[in-house]
Amino acid sequence: MRQATINKTLICGLLGLGIMFGLSGCKDTERDRILMYKKGTYLGQADQSLGADTLNKLQSRTRYQFASGN
Repeated sequence: MRQATINKTLICGLLGLGIMFGLSGCKDTERDRILMYKKGTYLGQADQSLGADTLNKLQSRTRYQFASGN
């Protein structure tokens, strides 16, 4: 009788751990990710286009860095 109780407790404990590990494996960041890849094709979300002001600032910074030798 005592052995049956220990076995049931052990099985329930292992089952509970299995469920916990199974549920923790699905992170929000890993959902809806691409699993099938196509060679030479980017399948992710499209980048946002930069505004004219941001683009001018980046170009100016690039020119400054190139001129200063950094």
